[in-house]
Amino acid sequence: MRFSLLGPLEVLRDGRPVPLGGVNQRAALGFLLLHANTVVSTSDLIRALWDEPVPPTARKMVQNAVAGVRRALPADGSVTLATVPPGYLLRVDPELIDATRFHELVDRGRADFRAEAWEPAARRLREALALWRGPAMADVTETGTAWPELTMLEETRLAALEDCLEAELALGRHHALIGEMTSLVDEEPARERLCGLLMLALYRCGRQPEALAVYHHLRDILRDGFGLDPAPELRRLERDILNHHPGLALPRQTVPGGAADGAARPETGAAESAAGQASVGPPDRPPHDGSGRTVPGDGGGDPVSAERPVAERKRASVLLVRTRVDVVFGDSECVDETLNELARVVAEEARRFGGLVRETLGSVRSVVFGFPRSHEDDPERAVHMAFAVRERLADSVLEFLGVQFAVATGEVLASYRDENDAAPAQLSGTVPHAAEQLLAHTRPGGVRVCHVTARALGLPAGEDGAAGALRASAGRQLTAPPPVPVPPAAGHGAPLIGRDRDLEVLRGVLGDVHRRQRPHLVTVLGEPGIGKSRLVAEFAAALPEPVLIGRTPPYGGGALAALADALRSRPGGADAARQLERLPVQAGAAVWRRTLTDLAMDGPVTVVLEDLHRAPGALLDEIEDLTERLDQVPLLIVVTARPELRQRRARWGCGRRDVVTLTLDPLPAEEAAELLLGPAEGVLLSLVGGNPRHAEEYARASREHADEAYDGAFDGVFSIPARLRALIAARIDTLPLPERAVLRDATFFQDGLRPEGVAALSGRPAEEAAELLRGLERKDFLVRRRTVDPAREPGYAFRQPLVREVAHAQLPRSQRIAKHRSAVAWIGTLPADEAGLLVHHYRQLVLLNAPQLSSDVARQARHALLEAERRAAAAGAHDTAARCRRAAHDLRPVPARGAPPRAASHRPPIRHADDPTVATYG
Repeated sequence: MRFSLLGPLEVLRDGRPVPLGGVNQRAALGFLLLHANTVVSTSDLIRALWDEPVPPTARKMVQNAVAGVRRALPADGSVTLATVPPGYLLRVDPELIDATRFHELVDRGRADFRAEAWEPAARRLREALALWRGPAMADVTETGTAWPELTMLEETRLAALEDCLEAELALGRHHALIGEMTSLVDEEPARERLCGLLMLALYRCGRQPEALAVYHHLRDILRDGFGLDPAPELRRLERDILNHHPGLALPRQTVPGGAADGAARPETGAAESAAGQASVGPPDRPPHDGSGRTVPGDGGGDPVSAERPVAERKRASVLLVRTRVDVVFGDSECVDETLNELARVVAEEARRFGGLVRETLGSVRSVVFGFPRSHEDDPERAVHMAFAVRERLADSVLEFLGVQFAVATGEVLASYRDENDAAPAQLSGTVPHAAEQLLAHTRPGGVRVCHVTARALGLPAGEDGAAGALRASAGRQLTAPPPVPVPPAAGHGAPLIGRDRDLEVLRGVLGDVHRRQRPHLVTVLGEPGIGKSRLVAEFAAALPEPVLIGRTPPYGGGALAALADALRSRPGGADAARQLERLPVQAGAAVWRRTLTDLAMDGPVTVVLEDLHRAPGALLDEIEDLTERLDQVPLLIVVTARPELRQRRARWGCGRRDVVTLTLDPLPAEEAAELLLGPAEGVLLSLVGGNPRHAEEYARASREHADEAYDGAFDGVFSIPARLRALIAARIDTLPLPERAVLRDATFFQDGLRPEGVAALSGRPAEEAAELLRGLERKDFLVRRRTVDPAREPGYAFRQPLVREVAHAQLPRSQRIAKHRSAVAWIGTLPADEAGLLVHHYRQLVLLNAPQLSSDVARQARHALLEAERRAAAAGAHDTAARCRRAAHDLRPVPARGAPPRAASHRPPIRHADDPTVATYG
């Protein structure tokens, strides 16, 4: 039995969760686990479970909760709960509690940290932090419980995270850490050590203006909120950054054997100067033995864990910005200052639009959209950023700099040195070269895009069919980017199908608003395309009362953009919206609340806020507390969000009054079929997966292929629509890289997706693979399947088949071949009656290998399948033996005049209409 406190309270017995009953029972068990092997008095338990006033039956309720805990414990005596005056004693092996393991790893990591053994320190601290699945005991604390023990746990986590980041900075991994550290500083803006580490990382990457901006932002927060100045160490670090102090240099480190560590091989063209003072950043280098290897600390001589390189291919857009200097104008210092201003503008706009700034090559700056996280609108983001930069530079830089922009979209292969890296170490493919060719034909001040980008923008292709152009004459001020088509929401223009119950819930809450004259908040959650916007639009269309509709922009908007958009949707609200956008978040939210209260005084009002998962954390705080802060007025606030909101805020809405969460489930197959044109085969319906947007995209594709007499049947060749593929890829990219890697490994198993099989493919311990699969289940990517053997780890299946298709296609062909071979090796260790699993992998190996190798691979596969047939027959598994025999027969050589056997025995892989080189999971 194992107990997990670092996240929602969870008890596992033989890998399966143990039911824990109600809130009191869970809280009592959690408090006893926090004080394991220590007597906890009944009065302490009562104070832990209830704030004032304590119910008169509290002691009896504690006894009932303890009795429930005892029933959940194993009968073998390995874990016992004894009644010991003046309370209770939970006897349990500390190693069975994840919090104990966390503290042990942190202690060992900090010992390595003090010994300046940076590699083992970073590894152990990362291992400790990976145990956290969310806020500690999130399901208990959502009721308002606040225990000092949980606060100490959270503070220990943050301190360990800072130690880990400092150790990794000492290893030279500043490029990979910037994304993670920026997010952490956004969540904890007043933590001085964390801000200092981010300043250090930015400076080492040659981004001095951004490092100073972090300091100025922290100084403003401390002065405005607490009346304090930053610590002397941070002030000294600011001065050293301004003066480019030579003591901040990070020497290059030698790694034996040419290992590609972040400290040994920084990205080409990136600045390698900058390390912090000892009080803020780590010392220059870790200790080494004579061979150049990092010396372990006192952690028992554990070997340094090998990095896990990751490669993935995805659709991305590359924006190139080239500058041409008029050497007649200005002196060298003026040109240098202007180029620095250009670099600052590009960095700020890339951050605003979600792009990744890569190294500068000569006069060309590159920004990649799609890595490390892709979005369904990456081409639009790239073009909008180009025009935003163009507009900001129109009055100054362009006086003597000719700035050209080019955007190309296509498939890019990314390589990560390790799965914990925040950004890829290398990007390759033809897309950057295509963007360079576009630059050669772009006038100064112009933006030129490839045909794929133009199609995403709804623009016609160029005369040569290869590119379209968006041009602006030099010096012309552009007030807005070009119009971008918005993909239609699922089901618009068609009847709302399968959502009657959800509509009734919304109408029922609205009835409560009218009857009680109190504000209510409804959150509509669901995966992309499930029909959240369509449901809310149908609900709002039938209301006689005013409806304000605001949408959180996917990029480029301010913190209050959704609230301002809602005000803008009412007549005469444009001026109020503009004024609101200029205010800080808290002040703007207060003005917005007053405006809504005034409107609701005249009668019921409904407010719809779309895509709240994109909103910044400060705005989420304001929205979540709306029902507590608003006056007693008839106001209904409906927000829509994707599951990412739950990942960001596990306790969203918990403990607030008049708050309802509505989760939209997939439609049944018969209802989803109504959204398709003509008859639909079961294969296509399974790909749609009950998602209305998926069905709409396939229906749209069928109309585009009307001349091919497409009848709604899926034959294995019909492509996944491009918009749908981008939507699913963006959802996959919400996962951390380790979970993405495991998700892709899981795609190699058609039947019987098991943790031990995934572990064999990924090279992970089985326990780690099982934990990552459980995380994917919690995030609705996988569903658990019952197993016949209760001692075996549960199996899984993909919740959405299209997720499996898209995730598999993101692996390079060489990796797919290697993983199929790893799967074959793992299946060889299974009992003979499971040898039928080999058939799928051998067929895929024959398909994936080059033509000149496929005959040799087919011969090897045939021999292996015949051997598997003999093993299965000897074990009495005659059905498995027959399957292996048929597969071997299909792979036999045939006369030249005959058709290739594998063309008849296996469908060709799915191919995308706009990218025939992509071969996805078949």
